[in-house]
Amino acid sequence: MPQWPDAPPSLRHVYPGASIQAIRTSPACGAGLEILRVGYALPDFGEVRSEDDGDDFLLSLSLTDSQRVQYEGGRPHPMPVAAEALTIRRASAPYRAELRTPFDFLYFRIPPKSLERLSEDLGLPHVGDLSCLPGQSDPVLAGLGNALLPALDAPGTADPLFIDHIALAVQVHVAQKYGGAALCQAPARGGLAGWQEKLAKDTLASDLLANVSISDVALACGLSRSYFIKAFRQTVGTTPHRWLLEHRVEKAKLMLLNSGRSVAEIAGDCGFSDQAHLTRVFASTVGVPPAAWRRQHRN
Repeated sequence: MPQWPDAPPSLRHVYPGASIQAIRTSPACGAGLEILRVGYALPDFGEVRSEDDGDDFLLSLSLTDSQRVQYEGGRPHPMPVAAEALTIRRASAPYRAELRTPFDFLYFRIPPKSLERLSEDLGLPHVGDLSCLPGQSDPVLAGLGNALLPALDAPGTADPLFIDHIALAVQVHVAQKYGGAALCQAPARGGLAGWQEKLAKDTLASDLLANVSISDVALACGLSRSYFIKAFRQTVGTTPHRWLLEHRVEKAKLMLLNSGRSVAEIAGDCGFSDQAHLTRVFASTVGVPPAAWRRQHRN
């Protein structure tokens, strides 16, 4: 299960007075990926410095435009930072900058062991390093990061499995784009790769009440929405929306058999808008309404 830790003391020391939100993914997602949001709404935050803080990769993704002065070799370099701009460095590398405007950015702190496990699980080449041009625009990573903002705002209400899947998609994306780990996006026949099918199904099913958008799932798989829908249908034999409805029907069947809850209550528990919605989908899928199906299978 993901954890909702306080911000690391080292980060509090670097950004005193800033707003800091933090999530740590479960060990099942690798060696534990930390996702942090750091923001400050006023100008002239001042200087930030960090020294050796371990060997993890630090990915800093700007959520808004801002201005900073970055020091390299002791010399100041003014640096405008655009929204969706990315920088990557090792936590062990000394860092010094002067933040002159309000800022809001995401940190992804990725342990090398997490990328090693990812490489083993997906059959990727070993990723020894991550690098990009400072300030390189990355709309894909920005989209994945934006999908995590509600969890950072209200971690107690976030779905743990969804967070782990988005974190996995982040690591797959950066391993390919910045670590040279070539991974076939989809088989030659045009469907989904095995890892994409599993990720898509698990994400769709992760929280029946969350109404995860198809666009979010496509983004996690590194595909456009339209291509994802076509590839999903070719691989699974049905559309993502229909697959999710059928998954909800299967969950409803289990509850009809194994609980005393009413059909209306089961409809709500399984993500249907109301009893009529469940009855309509259930009857079209199974052939009989849920109440009749329950009577048949309980006798």
